[in-house]
Amino acid sequence: MSQSNRSQPDATDDLNCARADIDDFGYCLLKGALSPDELAAIRTRLLEQKEAEEQLGVEYHGEDKKQLIKFLLNKGAVFRDLLMHPSLHALLRHVLGTSYQLSSYRAQFAHPGGAMAFHTDQFWMPPPVAPGHEVPVKPGSITRADHRGHRIEERVSTGSNTIAPAFVCNAMWMLDDFTEDNGATIVVPGSHLSGRQPDPTTDSSADWVSATGAAGTVVIFEGRVWHSTGVNRSSRPRIGLTTNFCAPQFRQQENFMLGTSPEVLAEASDELLALIGFKPWQGYGGYEGHNDWVRRGEYALGELTPT
Repeated sequence: MSQSNRSQPDATDDLNCARADIDDFGYCLLKGALSPDELAAIRTRLLEQKEAEEQLGVEYHGEDKKQLIKFLLNKGAVFRDLLMHPSLHALLRHVLGTSYQLSSYRAQFAHPGGAMAFHTDQFWMPPPVAPGHEVPVKPGSITRADHRGHRIEERVSTGSNTIAPAFVCNAMWMLDDFTEDNGATIVVPGSHLSGRQPDPTTDSSADWVSATGAAGTVVIFEGRVWHSTGVNRSSRPRIGLTTNFCAPQFRQQENFMLGTSPEVLAEASDELLALIGFKPWQGYGGYEGHNDWVRRGEYALGELTPT
């Protein structure tokens, strides 16, 4: 619990307060993260992209009444600029440390209606077990359908209160005012310290609250926090952008190394290239002759014969 005895974080522009809120509650609200001009430019480009994808019939609608505009890295300089936001990276370093990578970058249009789906962003993390106990589910057997938003039986050591750290950090950028009525993200403050996943039946009565804020606010939550899209009871879609990051040991949700367009790569800074996976980490992700940076069209040696 926060030292101020608050039950949830308040919107702040103080990074020290935001760090403390992440520690205490698992998430923070950073107000005024987007200026009015930035907000207007992002909204304009996003709505243009949405209309064009709909005209081509390639738009994506989920069963939860959310329409996603995926792979925003390719879809406008304003989206790529957002990835370099200094306050975002200050908080990412607080959660994940000095190295991390972009996992996915999407817009969410939460249309009226929809349904809640309790989960954490690192549902794939196997629960700890006591020495000698059976592992309840092998890491490679965890699936989104069976384990995201479903409690897995844990067998932790007797008397042990150790839990896994956060390996994911997600930021939801509010392009509209987020309210309870229009389905703002709901969270359980402090749930990042529970050491387990939420369950749709047994945890429906947990202390869920709406992470509300004015357009231009960003809510940043670490990967163990229980959360869900809220139910949109208004008559209009609610728009947000999600920038999801993960520690460099883990696979990204979107394959930026293959999917990023040549035009974007040609003008990408080293910081952006590292963020999307083109810089190997601690001996992982490189290959023969390419251990500092990897590039498309450049390969390890093939089959050779002596002359």
